[in-house]
Amino acid sequence: MSVAVAAAPGAERANRFIVILLGLQRLSYLLPALLTLGSASYRMGGLNAALVVLTIAGNVAMFVAVARAGWFTEWMAWADVGWAAMLTMVVSANSGVAHDDSSVNWSGRMAQAAAALAGAAIPRIAWAAGAVGVLLVAHVWADVLAGEAWLACLGCLNGIAWFAIIIGFAVRYLRRQGGLVDRLTAERVAAQAKQAAAQARLEHFRVLHDTVLATLTVIGRGGLEHNPEQVRERCAREADLVRRLMSVDGDSGQETLTQRLSEVVDGAQALGLTVHFQLDSVPDINDDVAKAVAGATQEALNNVLLHGETRRAWVTATTVGEALSVRIVDRGAGFRVGGEVGGSGLAGSVAQRMRSAGGDVRVSSAPGDGTCVELLWPG
Repeated sequence: MSVAVAAAPGAERANRFIVILLGLQRLSYLLPALLTLGSASYRMGGLNAALVVLTIAGNVAMFVAVARAGWFTEWMAWADVGWAAMLTMVVSANSGVAHDDSSVNWSGRMAQAAAALAGAAIPRIAWAAGAVGVLLVAHVWADVLAGEAWLACLGCLNGIAWFAIIIGFAVRYLRRQGGLVDRLTAERVAAQAKQAAAQARLEHFRVLHDTVLATLTVIGRGGLEHNPEQVRERCAREADLVRRLMSVDGDSGQETLTQRLSEVVDGAQALGLTVHFQLDSVPDINDDVAKAVAGATQEALNNVLLHGETRRAWVTATTVGEALSVRIVDRGAGFRVGGEVGGSGLAGSVAQRMRSAGGDVRVSSAPGDGTCVELLWPG
């Protein structure tokens, strides 16, 4: 069962959206400021040019840091408020015009941007309100000196305050909604996992009913007493089946590899090969590697069936150092390593599968001494 999970927590998604929004807002304010470079509207044109360049550089540095960290720090907001307050007073004095003339006095727009950032990045509402208050005081001081009418001044102050309120509300609302979505997603995933676990247990019960319970029932009724060897073989196979089922339950993190190897073992046993399977603690591997390991194991067991002259094999999956090791061992005829017999499947399909996944194969064998094939990943 596949479950689609959001790529990032809700708060992170909300932060990313607000960062983009604030970045676009500032870009729209800085572009007109660039147009004032070289303008004769200022008492000191060099001072205005320096302030524009420093403002752009500071904003670029801030957003580069935010891109790496994911969100603004509180000190960034306070530094931005301080810079915007200074711009409000200095640019107003240098231009000699009020903030309603934004083509010349571009500092008012930066004050609105700083208010929006304060509302978003300063978590305590009282402190955010204080930061906006600093901007409002600077704005009033600058407009009064420029001879701005109080009514127009109040309009600018209203804009600054509302930018902070709207962005602050948006950040907190989006984070709450994102958290709610995360909780609902986690609950849905947990419910699906619980349902999948129940389905897996039910499937295990069915397998046990059709195999182990059936065998015990036949033995209890005396149906296999005439053939003790058949009883032993059947009990051995089904004891391995129980161990595999226990491994799946006890090691859910390795469920994919366990299930694939179990299917390979079941297939080999269906062809008459008794396989003793043991899975110890193994490292995490992705699905492609699990497919390669399972395919190589199947080919190695096929080699036992075709050339081993035995009907018994052992498959053990474990960790050697930091590598996955799967050993397929039989006590059959064996062969001379590097010779023709038994070599094509091992040198071809088995080795090719493992090496395509970044693994390796080690084969040890001798005529009459059986064969050991060890699959290693990474190689």
